[in-house]
Amino acid sequence: MKIMGLDIGGANTDCAIIEINDEKQIKSIKKSKEYLPMWIENDKLPECLLKLSQDDLDSIDVVCVTMTAELADSYESKTEGVLDISKKVMTIFNDKIVKFVTFDGLKSYDDILENPLNAAAANWVGTSNAIKYIKNNCIFMDMGTTTTDIIPIINKQNIAKHTDVERLGSGELVYTGMLRTNIATIVHSIPIYNIDTSVSSELFTITADVHRILGNITQEEYTCNTPDNKDKDIVSCKRRLSRLVCADLDSLTDETINNMAQYIYKKQVNQVLTGLIKVVEKTGLDTVVISDFGHGNICKNAAKQLGLNIINIDEYISKEATSIITTIGAIQMYVEEYISQDFPLIQYI
Repeated sequence: MKIMGLDIGGANTDCAIIEINDEKQIKSIKKSKEYLPMWIENDKLPECLLKLSQDDLDSIDVVCVTMTAELADSYESKTEGVLDISKKVMTIFNDKIVKFVTFDGLKSYDDILENPLNAAAANWVGTSNAIKYIKNNCIFMDMGTTTTDIIPIINKQNIAKHTDVERLGSGELVYTGMLRTNIATIVHSIPIYNIDTSVSSELFTITADVHRILGNITQEEYTCNTPDNKDKDIVSCKRRLSRLVCADLDSLTDETINNMAQYIYKKQVNQVLTGLIKVVEKTGLDTVVISDFGHGNICKNAAKQLGLNIINIDEYISKEATSIITTIGAIQMYVEEYISQDFPLIQYI
């Protein structure tokens, strides 16, 4: 049996294809990712899905789908987004068994048509179904390109809130990420030549610029569009960051720009720390399993400040698999329900 897991996000669509033989052993694993800005190119989703499935399309038996792209600006409501995304999925995989990850487990397309909001932003449900095999009781911290999930797991069950609004309030969702976050949402002022200087609220620069300057990501890992549609080299990143205070490379020293990047980094750690404190106080959990995009260790540094026990997910699975852990979790849900209750995929990836 060949099972595909899909995580359709606002900026990236992730994919895992796992083949399981009759002896309940993993025969093969494929992992891939495509950048697709759904806020402007949602009509290209079918093309993206075909590219991800490639040579496996005819042999895929089951497709398990999570999504967060329903919040993209191309949709007037989450309901519209879920219905459009799920319809596009069904168009490509109309001869497959298709299951959608929801707050109530895996559901069919007919179920989604009746209750579309049950599948909205339920990606973390899939993620927790993989992480529970690392630690029964923990907080899973996952910083991605756009957001940070802080998911409490107790007795192998996630106890997170359901909707994005609830999770933003509980600290379980922090809208800050390694690449796409507008710096003006992290700092409102910044020290420039020992003067507390207000920042502009324009989209001049994003966190990818900061982390590129600090060496936390490579140029290849800068996978999203730049605010000015120009290059992703260090100099270009510094030029964009200088505009945060309406300056340029002629009016700010290189040391000042590097100091700006360090200051913003610390403030982003504090953003994540604020959410983590809420989750720790609510649950009493003292262990975190961490997945940090790039090499910034933002989640790790936030957890260190609270003296929590830290488990790095890289100790269990490859970094490539970590980046698509939600798709693995979605497949895990299907495996547990239809194949075996005792077959943790995370041990094989």
